[in-house]
Order: sequence, then structure tokens, then C-alpha cells
Amino acid sequence: MPMRILQYGLILVPAVLYLLMLPLDQEDLYTLFIIIALGLAVCKDFARSRYRARYVLLILAEMLWSCWLIAVYGPFMLFLSLSILYVYMYRLEGTPRWLMLGAQLVATNIALHWQYAPPQELLPWFASDPTESKFPFLEETAGKVVGNLILVLTAALSWQGSRMASSRGQLEQVYDELRSKHYELQDARAQLLLFTKQLEGVAQEEERTRISRQLHDDIGHRLIRTKMMSEAALLTLPLDTEQGTEMVRQIRDQLAASMDDMRATLHKLRSSSYVSEAYALDLLLEEVGRETGVKTSYEVRGSSRELYPSMQIVLYKNAKEALTNALRHGNASTITVEVEFREREVCMSVSNDGVIKTEQSARAQSEGMQSNRSTAADSAPSGMGHEGMRLRTESIGGRLEIRQAYPYTVTTRLPMMKKADLI
Repeated sequence: MPMRILQYGLILVPAVLYLLMLPLDQEDLYTLFIIIALGLAVCKDFARSRYRARYVLLILAEMLWSCWLIAVYGPFMLFLSLSILYVYMYRLEGTPRWLMLGAQLVATNIALHWQYAPPQELLPWFASDPTESKFPFLEETAGKVVGNLILVLTAALSWQGSRMASSRGQLEQVYDELRSKHYELQDARAQLLLFTKQLEGVAQEEERTRISRQLHDDIGHRLIRTKMMSEAALLTLPLDTEQGTEMVRQIRDQLAASMDDMRATLHKLRSSSYVSEAYALDLLLEEVGRETGVKTSYEVRGSSRELYPSMQIVLYKNAKEALTNALRHGNASTITVEVEFREREVCMSVSNDGVIKTEQSARAQSEGMQSNRSTAADSAPSGMGHEGMRLRTESIGGRLEIRQAYPYTVTTRLPMMKKADLI
């Protein structure tokens, strides 16, 4: 819309201003010429999108008509020719644009020459008398210089404006493509999340089906067999004590095997959203308690979230090292492991009620108790185990804290992101 306003404004405004200076007897023909110029501009606009060749021909026709007006009415009509120059500098691209500019410069110079020295056969058409000027050559030269300068400056400004408009259009196109890709990416993400949930539901359903079959086929059949053996043992014991005792032992073994299968099934049914089975801390504590007789305690705080395998391995190995130190050096009778999921980190604390027996650790603990009775974290005594835990924790951006005060606590802090940030 701004281009059309400027296009028609460059025709109408100079035309109306020049009309005010014309004698009354020349207004009719001049008005007809201006209407023809407007008609060519309107026809050019209608033909620009569909018919390329017709559009170029209409540009040439409007250009020649504007040059005819310059030849008839003088250099003031040069402002009308700026309308067509402005249009083709924006609409055309490459070689056709510059060919049009060259043709307009040639036609404009010819029109200015005819204005100051018209051919005899065209003399009746001209509105001014060329013999009235005392210096026709100087006026013609000045008119050509000014006219060419105006055309070249207008062409340069229009060309620069067309480049800016083209760049803006390309930027808008790239922005639209990026926005379209962003929407497609969001849709793909939503579909992927939906597919993930569906896949997780299918996997859970398959796991439930497998566990139910296991309960029915293995544990159920074993319990039925144990029941039948119990009935047989009840009948056999009064008659043959030795054979009845052997049957009772078999019943005991069957029940122990069923309990093991039941325990394994319960472990599979239990939620394991934050650790894999291979690095489960609760299984580690259960194993330590069963082998050593130490009382163990395991607690999870906060909303558990899925961890990277590297984080699971670091927590598991640090906990295992802390448990080993508590049993080997502290003679601990109680070991507590607490895992707390916070907003931006996961914190694992392994504490025990043992006594540190190494001389360096005892001295560090004694000095810490004399200088500060608080429970703030102190520097850990140097050692291969502690140094390994520290290096392992720092390798994934975490930090290790060791508190010497009772109860002796090793804390591992690992940074983690929210689930929304990981997707």
C-alpha cells in the first residue's frame, strides 16, 4: 500500500501543481495526457502478477509517455517519470532493472533535447516556444544535468530501499520457517512424550503379566506341592518317624525356596525410579546387614527422580566405601544411609556410630571437638578411600563432605536438573 500511494502521488501532485500554471486553453489536452498516464499506471498494476512480458511492456509504455510529457511541457514533468522509475527499481530484479534505467535515461535526454530544440514536424504539439529563450544551449545543458542527477539519485535510493525490503522479506521468511519448525518440534516432543508414556504403560503391563505368571507357575505350584507333602507328613510321622522327619525337612526347603522367590518378586514390584537394580543402595545395606550382623537403616526423602547411570554408580561406590570404612576402622554397630532429593541436587549421607581408630583421624576428631562443638562439616582425614570418593564425586561436578563429630558421616552431594529441564 505505501508503494502505490507514492507511485500515484508522484503522478498526481506534480500534475496538479503544473495545471495551476497552464493557460486555460491548454488545460483540456493536458488533463487528457495525465489521465492516460494514470491509466497506464493502473493497467501496469493489474498485469504485474500474472503476465510478466505484458508488465514490462506497460512499464516501457508508461516510461515513454512520461518522456513525451517532458518533451511537451518541460523539465517539471520529470517528477512524473520518477513514479515509473520507483516502481521498476522495486519490482524488477537483475539485468532488466538496469536496462530499464538505461532506456529511461536515454529517453529522458531525448525528451529534454526536444523540449529545447523540438523537431519541426512535432512543433505544433509543444506548449512552449523554444525561440523565446536567449540561451537555449545553456538551458538545455542545465536541464539535462539536473534531470539526469535527479534520476540517478532516485534510482540509487530506490535500489537501496529495494535491497532493504528484500532483506526484510528474507528475515521474515526465515523467522516464519523457524516458528514453523518450533511448532513442529513442540508437536514432535508432545508425541514423543505420549509415546514414551504409552510404551512405559505397555512395559509395565507386560511386567505385571510376567510376574503374575511366575507367581502362578512357580510359587503357586510349589506351595501346592508343599501342602500335599505336609498332609503326607502328618500321616507318616506316627508310623515312621525318620521318614516323616525327612519329609518335614523337604517341606522346610520348599518353603525357603518359595520365600526367596517371593522376595525377588517383591523387589521387582517395588518402585525403583531413582536407582537401577544393579546399584540399589537398599540391596547393598541388606547384604551388609545379613553378612556382618550390623544393624542398617535406609531412608529416602523428597520426591525421587531418575538419575543418570554415572550418578547411580558414584552414589553406590561411595556408599560401599563408607560402609567398608565403618566396619573396618570404626567397628560400627549401626549404619544409616539417607538419600534426599532436593530441587537442584541429590544428597546421600552415610553415618555410623563407630569409633575412628586411626591416629590421624582421632587427632583430627579431638582437635575438632576442642575448637568447635558444632556439627559443621570438617575436612576428612587423608586416605586412599576418601581420596577416591572425592575424585569420583568431583568428576561429575559434585562435592564430598566428611563430618568428624559423632556420628561420623560421609555426605555426597551431586547436582541434578529437574525433569522438565532434561526433556
